[in-house]
Amino acid sequence: MSPSRRPRTDRPRPRRNWSGAVRFTPHEILAPTSEDEVTAALREARSRGLPLRVIGGGHSFSPLVATDGLLLTLDGYQGLVRADQATGLVTLRGGTRLWTVAELLAPHGLALETMGDIDRQSIAGAIQTGTHGTGARFTGFAGTVRALRIALPDGSVLDTSPARDRDLFEAARLGLGTIGVILEVTLQCVPAYRLELVETTRPLDEAAGEFLATCESEDHHEIFWFPRTDRATVRTMRRLPADAPRERPSRAAELLQRKVLGNGAWEMLCRAAALAPPLSRPVAELASHVFAGPRTVDDSAAVYAAPRRVRFHESEWALPAEHLEAALTALSARFAAEDVRVTFPLEIRRAAADDVWLSTAFERETVYIAAHRYHREEAGPYLLLVQRTLADFGARPHWGKMHWLVARELSRLYPRFEDFRAVRRAADPDGQLMTPALRHLLGA
Repeated sequence: MSPSRRPRTDRPRPRRNWSGAVRFTPHEILAPTSEDEVTAALREARSRGLPLRVIGGGHSFSPLVATDGLLLTLDGYQGLVRADQATGLVTLRGGTRLWTVAELLAPHGLALETMGDIDRQSIAGAIQTGTHGTGARFTGFAGTVRALRIALPDGSVLDTSPARDRDLFEAARLGLGTIGVILEVTLQCVPAYRLELVETTRPLDEAAGEFLATCESEDHHEIFWFPRTDRATVRTMRRLPADAPRERPSRAAELLQRKVLGNGAWEMLCRAAALAPPLSRPVAELASHVFAGPRTVDDSAAVYAAPRRVRFHESEWALPAEHLEAALTALSARFAAEDVRVTFPLEIRRAAADDVWLSTAFERETVYIAAHRYHREEAGPYLLLVQRTLADFGARPHWGKMHWLVARELSRLYPRFEDFRAVRRAADPDGQLMTPALRHLLGA
């Protein structure tokens, strides 16, 4: 291998994900800056008999990329490849971080169709783990993928789409990084738009009872419920033309809400409750009253994303939309019976059905219930309680978040699970992109 083709190498060092729950030390970290260097890294991994995994923003809560082999970062392989304003099709390099996309698309008058409230991920990482936002008319990121350019484990490169090797495309657009290295992603984008955000505090029964109907009439709608309280923060976003006047709270008000209350004071309260668990209930009660922020109108990306400086562990479950009220009733009863003490809220969102094989919303209208636990507290017992309570409702786990299901259980939840496994084995017969954790998840 020519030295000029070898990716830049970073010294091996312990790595951790954003929450700190996943820690590992790769044998070597490679940082390619070109397609040739990506394929060279794959060939090197094969010749050395080492597994290879690709890391994006490191924001996943599950150990999908943890490896003692070669770790590939695409931070040096970012940017816009092409954008067609007429069709809305946009091609981005796989390492492109979500928070940079709005600026890249602005000259073309385009924007991402939807986003979640965290924008630190890479675009490849977002589609590979099933990242999504909220809205009854919108799918997750993978549902907007129209084509992929992939480097396969043998070092070959191919372009795939619904018209070119459809099975590979369907498996790869949400493939957990097990099909190949995503070099380029072509997404269906939309004309640029602004969002009006309105947040209110409402009784939980009303907010939950009206949730599905409101999702049908509003563009983006979600609720936050602090367990063991009877109120919810309701967050609704309405799409506006790109030239709608901006309306942001004053700098002082925004500083108070986002930096002081939303992060600084919240960190201190959560830390106090971690040291003295009886404080958890008062902290949750207080937060449930003050969580709502001021009305805002701004460019879509600026409204979707919110700073997340208080770290937490997370598990998220997707269930048929019609089961929402029954699921919340079951959770409420279980929390009371187990005397659950937790400071972070449950987040309830909505997504449209899609046809992505491993999507949590595959062929069903979906609601998401996400549970969070402050990162200094033991997360397992609480998150496992949520998992077991929601199992009766056919809940599917978010691939990038914590759960305790294995291949046998997952195969019953995902109708195309065996099809995915067949494509994965064909693309990577030697398991170069696999790890023990992934074998546990996918059953080889």
